[in-house]
Amino acid sequence: MQTLMQRMGDVRQGKTAGNVWLRGMDGRFSGFANGKLSHFSMNYTGYQFGVDKRLSDEMPIYLGLFMGATEGSPHYRAGEGTTKSEHFGIYGTWLNDAGFYMDGVVKFNRQRNQFDVSDTQNNRISGNGVSSGLSGSLEAGKKFSFSDDLTGFYLEPQLQLTAGHQDGSSVRASNGLNITLSSYKSMMGRASVLAGYEVNQSNYKLNTYLKTGVLREFEGNAAYALNGSDELSFKGNGWNNGVGVSAQISSHTLFIEADMVDGNRFNQRQVNAGYRFSF
Repeated sequence: MQTLMQRMGDVRQGKTAGNVWLRGMDGRFSGFANGKLSHFSMNYTGYQFGVDKRLSDEMPIYLGLFMGATEGSPHYRAGEGTTKSEHFGIYGTWLNDAGFYMDGVVKFNRQRNQFDVSDTQNNRISGNGVSSGLSGSLEAGKKFSFSDDLTGFYLEPQLQLTAGHQDGSSVRASNGLNITLSSYKSMMGRASVLAGYEVNQSNYKLNTYLKTGVLREFEGNAAYALNGSDELSFKGNGWNNGVGVSAQISSHTLFIEADMVDGNRFNQRQVNAGYRFSF
């Protein structure tokens, strides 16, 4: 689940006509559930860049385009693999002077997976598959400052809903095994609060914050068939915590965030950092 702060830093640190931005991420998923999800982990890296333009001086709405890619190295109980994904999308962000914002994102992705594992007789088995996906996100929040000049300590409650669909795929492994992966639907909600401190000087602006919140996967059912059938469910709750900084000097903004999710099937740890140029 990607947030506006992770994508572009604090976009409310100054009024601009548009932005060009780039961010990178590095993280790890680790599975702790019993059975089929045990002994699973995946390290991943990715990047994303985009550009947006404010519609007019009177209308604080930014419309933008972005694209990017991620690459992961999943490790299973008896093997490993690779996963690569390219994506592109559009976003729209609305800001107002009272500290309220709304951010909407639509993203299309193309994903390629490859695996190389050992069977029960220690024979190596390999295969690969391709699938496409579409997702959308709507996020909103409101900053409440404890001072009239909008500096110092603040609290910011946030809500976000993300929905996605990933097509199924069929894989014929090197030993002749037919593997069918069903389509995957996700509907994830987030309710969080940021507690931060802002410095707003004429030559620089700084926002440091802590965040905490709860995640809920409302869908998350996936089925697969290995000359048969089985099903997994990722439905459940998670706890999301993090710390971040967004610093602006003139037209340049640097931002970084460390983020962690403790879920009922997986844990996730991620570092996200980026740069934004405002014009």
